[in-house]
Amino acid sequence: MKFPYRDTDPAREGFQCLEDLATAYWYSEVLFAALELNIFERLAAGPVSLPDLTVDTGWDPDGLGRFLATLIGLGLVVEFDGLFSNGPLADRYLVPGDADDSCDFIQYRRYLLPHWHRLSRRVREGATANERPVEESTEAYRKRVIAYVDVMDRQAVFKAGETLDRLENLQTAPPRYIFDLGGGAGSWCRALLKRWPGARAVLFDLPEVMEATGKLYPDPEDWKGIERVAGDVLSPCIKCDRFDLVILSNLLHVYGEGEATAILDTAARRLASGGTVLIHDYLLDEHDVVPLKGSFYDLHMMLNTYNGRIYRREALMGMLDAVELRKSLTFQLRSDTWIILAQHGEGGHEYLNRLDMLTAKARRFGFSFARVINAKEVCVRSWVRLKCRFGCSRYGLCHTCPPHAPDEETMEKVLSEYTHALLVQGTPPAKRFHDQLLELEKHLFLAGYTKALAFGAGPCPVCPECVTGDPCRFPEKARPSMEASGVDVYTTAERAGLKIKPVGSDHGYVKYVGLVLID
Repeated sequence: MKFPYRDTDPAREGFQCLEDLATAYWYSEVLFAALELNIFERLAAGPVSLPDLTVDTGWDPDGLGRFLATLIGLGLVVEFDGLFSNGPLADRYLVPGDADDSCDFIQYRRYLLPHWHRLSRRVREGATANERPVEESTEAYRKRVIAYVDVMDRQAVFKAGETLDRLENLQTAPPRYIFDLGGGAGSWCRALLKRWPGARAVLFDLPEVMEATGKLYPDPEDWKGIERVAGDVLSPCIKCDRFDLVILSNLLHVYGEGEATAILDTAARRLASGGTVLIHDYLLDEHDVVPLKGSFYDLHMMLNTYNGRIYRREALMGMLDAVELRKSLTFQLRSDTWIILAQHGEGGHEYLNRLDMLTAKARRFGFSFARVINAKEVCVRSWVRLKCRFGCSRYGLCHTCPPHAPDEETMEKVLSEYTHALLVQGTPPAKRFHDQLLELEKHLFLAGYTKALAFGAGPCPVCPECVTGDPCRFPEKARPSMEASGVDVYTTAERAGLKIKPVGSDHGYVKYVGLVLID
């Protein structure tokens, strides 16, 4: 859902904007109360009526009914015929004990709430970060550390999985030796070793964090291939090994610029030839998916650390240059954080947007060329289908060929409803190329490009023989080719920077060109 208080616009003059900002905490308090009342655990067993839930809990029926109505408005609970159950989001993340249980992580945000009450004092007086209470016992401190490491680890599970998907899209070579600096309970290490079983890792963090990891993961199998080392991240003392991958996840923002640069220098000096430093963090000036999250997290650091801050990308690039990591790629995860892959070299600092990532994904599907172009660059010409009619022996013999395929007028209309297209090139056999194209279309659809529509190359290869007098036997797999729909493949490819030419002999090398329209 879209929260009103996030709809920022400096030109607005209506009072409602202030009202929405002033009541923003209502949303989080409803969520916290639902967790405190174990609402989602109670609804996990199946749909339940309000009277039955009232009898089971002994709670006030009026208050419970009104509370459930609000949870429905937030999309966390659904109601049908008087029966209440968890919505998909709550069912996945807010049921205690389930695989993706994030209740403790959410509740930890509630623990931080009193710290925010110090914001005006911090701005006015420069008050130091929240310190360990004097009256807190050693055992209480240990429990608090375990709780903190646990909730951070749960976040790392999601971030590491998403990052690995992107890394594979970029065709990163599998690392053999990994250094996770300030890695908490080791979720990044486990995710990497699961994806690349032949690798091994060193996990480095504070002694109290290392103690907590043993309690959170007591099974020795959880540490297979991982060496745990305790120490100070500002001066890590380990063997003089060289690593293929150094991970700095949610670490740099805890420190000021001088300390953060020193950590980057340590990472750079630990790299093997061709190695990569992976930085996972928030960025202050990049608001593509979640506006203001970096700014709010910067205040969070101001309130809860001694000199931590969220950095601008430009500042981080300067810090990378200072430690001779002058080659980097920056891209955003689907959530609210960013990945920077930095290496030694002189390649410069490149920013990959979400469309750039699509070309990387296409190459992972096996295409030798992939590029996102503007839909207006797809060239449609009347002569193309005439070439099919007067030049192809299979004209009219396939459901996806002319005259059954979309004509030029239809194709022009379809193109007007799209903003981008992903042009790809592959090689025979035709059936494999077609299957790769369908898989790419499916991936794009599931990734949120719901209008993804593929156009293949040449006659449909799904069936050995097409019977046009009968309905198509596999319409879910059949796709018209670009040329069958009036697309001038040669001009379109040239506009995308792909040079192709007709095969002039039996010994020529055949290449296929496909297209996936995306919004």
